[in-house]
Amino acid sequence: MATLDNRYTTGPVSISQNGNNVRVLALNNGQREHQARVIIYDLEPVPKTVLLDETFTIAPKSQNDIEFIANFNIYEVQVQTDSSRVYFWIGGRAGNENLVGNVFLHKDLIKI
Repeated sequence: MATLDNRYTTGPVSISQNGNNVRVLALNNGQREHQARVIIYDLEPVPKTVLLDETFTIAPKSQNDIEFIANFNIYEVQVQTDSSRVYFWIGGRAGNENLVGNVFLHKDLIKI
């Protein structure tokens, strides 16, 4: 498995009212396949609890997405990849509608 050296986080996010899912989109702009990992945490229990931990391969010039049904109030999403050519979009949603304050473009993520 490739080394997932590019790591990012949303930081803590309070899901907006009526929020019921979190979607993570990984876009591979590279010429070869890359690995990505998505970890979603529930931050209300102490210590935080891992709700989802999934690693997948993204084909060249394509995308993968994960949708997770939310049953929490405060969460964090961490994403990792083996290439700086992979970009992420993360959104807290109500059905198919993006929630204001719960959408993160790649440039909004915090490098860890």
